[in-house]
Amino acid sequence: MRSVNRAWRTLSAVLGACAVAACAQQAEVVKLYESPDAGDAVFQNLFVVVISSDEDLRQDFEHRLAAGLMRVGIAADPSHRTLPGQSEGMLQEDLNRAAAAAGSDAILVSHVVSVESSYGIEEGRSELKFECRGGDPVDYFLYDHEILKEPDSVAAAHTVVVISNLYDTIDHARIWTIQSTCFDKASLHEAIAAESDAVVRQLRIDRLVH
Repeated sequence: MRSVNRAWRTLSAVLGACAVAACAQQAEVVKLYESPDAGDAVFQNLFVVVISSDEDLRQDFEHRLAAGLMRVGIAADPSHRTLPGQSEGMLQEDLNRAAAAAGSDAILVSHVVSVESSYGIEEGRSELKFECRGGDPVDYFLYDHEILKEPDSVAAAHTVVVISNLYDTIDHARIWTIQSTCFDKASLHEAIAAESDAVVRQLRIDRLVH
């Protein structure tokens, strides 16, 4: 019996770990470009720009990218602090001037290419609640009962695609481009958090930040 219980506990732990891993699914990343002339370029101060038609999403994304970079020791300056309300119409000259003023050695531009949202209804659960009125407890007719029903809920799934480019501020050459996609997140905030983690992680993997 003890061996059975031990095996069951082990199986439960494995299943639990798998469930956690599924919930924490990382964004998918595809490398689109890497400059052959970049050499061993490593950047330490990034000017962070997000292109989005949604100004709130832009600011949230820039904040998360900058926070993620700073957590790993990279200086980062979100563009909305100096270029507010220009998420759809930023000019390269404006970005270059703002990055120079911030002392940045590279500009990270992330473009929210698409946001797909789907919604489904999750049916509530019903159960019977019994209360014995007295007498013989095995007699069903001595019980009052009521149906307890949980309300239906709406389940959302958001899939977000982002293309990110890294530019050198000295000669304004494009150094690096990736496409990151996160799938079926419960909220846009969760999707943007996953996208931010993916971009910062890939910059570190490719040794572009130090």
